[in-house]
Amino acid sequence: MRDIPIPYQIACVILTALFIWSFSVAREPRGWRRLFQSMFSKSETFSVNKNKIIDEALKRYGIVIAMAILVVDVSCFVLGVTHKSRTKLRRFTPEQLEDIQEINKYNNGRKPGGDSL
Repeated sequence: MRDIPIPYQIACVILTALFIWSFSVAREPRGWRRLFQSMFSKSETFSVNKNKIIDEALKRYGIVIAMAILVVDVSCFVLGVTHKSRTKLRRFTPEQLEDIQEINKYNNGRKPGGDSL
């Protein structure tokens, strides 16, 4: 964890918490809808059909939102893990990067079982 910068770690923790919360809302929308309605709605505006539609929409969109958050979370984690090597590559000039690629091509051709001439 020392190689991953702190901003990436914080972002991963926050995104993981958001993913877990949104997934739990999508799995059990009725409880979350009731909690929200008890806080912000008047009791005379309840409708069974309206509540069913809200529950179905929460389930459908909640899963999509949870999966989008998960993709962003995994992307953030991968960016954090590769941060050190990405910053190391930025120090090279384009000519140096080209030389490194040529050396890698040469070394890959010389491996046992490789397609060498």
